Amino acid sequence: MSLTGQASTNERWQRVGPVLGGGTVFGVAVSSRAGKTCFWAATACGVFLSEDGGEHWQQRLNGLTTPLVSALVAAPNGDLFAGSLNAELFRSVDDGMTWERGTQGWDAEGTVTGMAVSPSYEEDGTVFAALDGGALMASRNRGKHWEDASFGMNSMTVIAVAVAPSWERYETLFGATDQGVYVSRNGGRAWRATPLMLDEQVGVLVVSPAYMEDQTLFAGTESAALYVSNDQGRTWEQLHEQIGEGALNCMWAAPDFATSGRLLAGIDDGIFVSSDRGVTWSRVAEMQGAVLSLAGNQEVVVAGVHNVGVFKSLDGGLTWVSATGDLAARGLAQFIIKDDILCTMGPQEGVFISEDQGASWRALEGLDMYLPLTAISLAEDGQLFVANQEIGILRGNTTGRNWRLRYEKAGISALLVLPEENVGWAGTVEGELLSSHDGGMSWQVVEEPPTAEQEVLTIAASPDFAEDHTLYMGTAIEGTRVKPARVALWRSRNKGRTWHQITTQETDSHWVHISMPADVTEAVADQAILATGPFCLRPLRRAKDVWISTVVDPNGSNVLSVVGIGEIDSGAMLYAATGSGVYSSSDGGRTWHPFAEGLEGHSIISLALRKEGDARILYAMGLGGLIFKRQVA
Repeated sequence: MSLTGQASTNERWQRVGPVLGGGTVFGVAVSSRAGKTCFWAATACGVFLSEDGGEHWQQRLNGLTTPLVSALVAAPNGDLFAGSLNAELFRSVDDGMTWERGTQGWDAEGTVTGMAVSPSYEEDGTVFAALDGGALMASRNRGKHWEDASFGMNSMTVIAVAVAPSWERYETLFGATDQGVYVSRNGGRAWRATPLMLDEQVGVLVVSPAYMEDQTLFAGTESAALYVSNDQGRTWEQLHEQIGEGALNCMWAAPDFATSGRLLAGIDDGIFVSSDRGVTWSRVAEMQGAVLSLAGNQEVVVAGVHNVGVFKSLDGGLTWVSATGDLAARGLAQFIIKDDILCTMGPQEGVFISEDQGASWRALEGLDMYLPLTAISLAEDGQLFVANQEIGILRGNTTGRNWRLRYEKAGISALLVLPEENVGWAGTVEGELLSSHDGGMSWQVVEEPPTAEQEVLTIAASPDFAEDHTLYMGTAIEGTRVKPARVALWRSRNKGRTWHQITTQETDSHWVHISMPADVTEAVADQAILATGPFCLRPLRRAKDVWISTVVDPNGSNVLSVVGIGEIDSGAMLYAATGSGVYSSSDGGRTWHPFAEGLEGHSIISLALRKEGDARILYAMGLGGLIFKRQVA
């Protein structure tokens, strides 16, 4: 590789593989393009596309300001719309290659629970989004701008929205709130309550594809009760008190419903089918997770499933096969390497270990009962410490057996244990500090910590801790009327007995990644580098505790991890993981350049270095859990 950090034509990132395939798919959509059927999946790791029936999936993140996508819909012309867990709304007019966030006429809150497109979209450009906490939003200019469209609903909690066909004559749509079902006959400009007002929440609405002839729609409740109206919602009849045991999460009506009477329902982990317009039902499939979404066309039906990905049916929902393929949408967050062990953790996923450079992974058993996890610390001897959000600090090892609760404390957010030095430290979201003087076996509260009321984000030790006794800690400081939010960097040179704040960075981000460069022979603890927000911070060693902040990606994507090789003041090579791939710097972090050949379209959330002989191998973990590696200088 050249000294500028730029790769030659034959140097690219190699895909090692996913830690674990699948993931939770909140929403699915099916679209057709140039005679090809495409599957779309909305996940907590962004939007994914499959063009080959679910065998291969491509992550489509460009332009999404959050990866937490909870709903998805495709327009007849191929335009795509997505909604997030935090009320953001996006559109794509280029097959998901780029996304644009729509502007909103008011500050909506809550989760986007469902979306629907006008049947006359190509003429009127109308799209609707239901929000659990933000009412109903409508865009009448193809997703560019969104306005409140819930006048008359009397509720901010909208769970589902469904449109009726033939909008050129009747702009009819239905919405389900926490009070019941509402109808609008003027394109969402005003709403009226139907008689279906229940104590139980209606969460699913399906309109008959033959609505203009049969005037039929269905409403399902969270306990799987099913109601039908055959007169445009004016009167209702209960078809079933309970279709099946569990929560009714989704329904779908076949395009040929007028003749087949075919309805599908996702209830807990089962798929149920009715071929007589909802009168009788049979369970035809049992998934390994809750069925959260259904979508389809005349050729195929796809289902989004909690934890395991996507399934498809080619016979109208009677039989199902996996369409997860190489989809990787797991909520993995922390990635570390110790000697020959690769380790990654996800709050709801648990801990995974690889001892063959990422080629295969195994989950550590016994942690299911302790989820969600908040932090992890891997020692050189294979000891493993994890923090549970509610319980406290647990100790185990890379075999995954014999987990023991070592300290009971809720809210632990950062953890570092060095058993070989008989020390350990932990921090909480409230700014409390804990210390251990027996390698993590017991813990004590630090009296009067300097970080009181600051969330402790991370704690890192010098590679030469045995000699220099140096620690770094990153905290988040909430903004006030007079001061903006910021993160602070603290340092201790006496094993954590006293701490000093050495720099701050203005940012709303609640993460800091701290590392010290490899292959440094002297004063490595004085060369800490950190990532937060869109910034990389590095020390100016000629001036005491002066830090230089640089924006890594000129487009402003966040920097989630940073590693380095060599002396900072002597042109160290630095590598930064960002939302748009990896960047490198060959001048100690002063300037940055893309280093993402082979990572196109991937958001990278963590980097780690491993030494193999005389070579350094840089590992990268993408959002969702894909692992890549590349030899570096």
